[in-house]
Amino acid sequence: MNCRGNETQRTAERFVTECARAAAGERPARFDWTDDRVDWDRVRELTIRHGLSSLVLEAVREHSVGSMPKKTLESLADRSRQVSRRNLRMLQEVASLSSAFRAEGVRAIPYRGPIVSEVALGSVGRRAFGDLDFLVSREEIPALRSILLDRGYEHRFVLETTDELTERQRWAYARYSRDYAFTHRNEPLEVELHWRVVSRRFPSAIRLETVWDRRSTLSVAGTDVPVLSDEDRLLTLCVHGTRHRWERFMWICDVSAYVRSHSFDWETVIERARRHNRERMLYLGLSVTDRVLGLELPASVRRAIESDPEIESLTTHVRDRLFDDASYWYLDEKRYQARTLDKRRDRIAFWIKGAVEPDRGEIELVSLPRPLVPLYAVVRGFRIGRAVLTRLLTGSGRKIGRQ
Repeated sequence: MNCRGNETQRTAERFVTECARAAAGERPARFDWTDDRVDWDRVRELTIRHGLSSLVLEAVREHSVGSMPKKTLESLADRSRQVSRRNLRMLQEVASLSSAFRAEGVRAIPYRGPIVSEVALGSVGRRAFGDLDFLVSREEIPALRSILLDRGYEHRFVLETTDELTERQRWAYARYSRDYAFTHRNEPLEVELHWRVVSRRFPSAIRLETVWDRRSTLSVAGTDVPVLSDEDRLLTLCVHGTRHRWERFMWICDVSAYVRSHSFDWETVIERARRHNRERMLYLGLSVTDRVLGLELPASVRRAIESDPEIESLTTHVRDRLFDDASYWYLDEKRYQARTLDKRRDRIAFWIKGAVEPDRGEIELVSLPRPLVPLYAVVRGFRIGRAVLTRLLTGSGRKIGRQ
């Protein structure tokens, strides 16, 4: 690509960033809104990929960006309307499912998706999201699964060839995985039941049992829905974004909006992060948000961030790749995730578990009796080896299941 093309792309990236800053409302936008060098196709691509159509549209209207082509403006407006309609339907489903779960006496906390948009951004339509995530107890999965199946949902598997799980596979799923995924048969609705916020390869999981007694409620479509406490929600936002390399701008906007709109007991946030060995993940989320959008943080939190040189390195790594179009190879992703862990022993355990413990793909591929479960390490080794060989031969790689 020529220099002119590179410059217009960079200008598009700055435009999207400044729209997010304008939506954050604290720092005045520093972008020349009359700049005609913007690659508007790139703007549209980035806003859709990062779930920012509504936020960008708000900034465009607020700053009267006359240089934006009518076609791009109409496309963003149409996308924003689609997002609002879909999000409203999904929020209604959150309320409906929460009522159904409560009626059967099982616990479930919706902790991402429309709940975050409603609580952090003040409107369910301000950003796009994919599925409905519930934090649940592993012991209550059979009852929750039965409720979802009765309401028109069916399992969503990693492998297209998988139609159903055997009892052996269900046991392995519960032991080694962290969620069950479901898709509605008649509507574009997807639900994930998580009994861990992150996989068991990460230390000290955040579970329903650790947050249930601290929950609060939110009125959604006339229904009282259980939600995470403010401190638990901030921690899970930072853990989720960090685990995924903050690859979607909307996750940064969530943290920014949530910190700006809530008064936290920061000592409690830090104490809970420390208890779960998640301090670096918490601080990285806050550091990335501050670098990209600016954030008012207590002096003690800033000192903690600055005291860990790895956070500065990881923040730069994330910021430099925020708009990167390249996909990441499996081992690159794992190296990054290992760096986000607080302790050396946790990083060692992360690599060992990643090499020998099965993921959903391996469990769906082979049904092993419990005495032979250690043989899943062979299946996993084969899949990782195949990916490495593909990388060496073709220069491209793919992820090994969902981590």
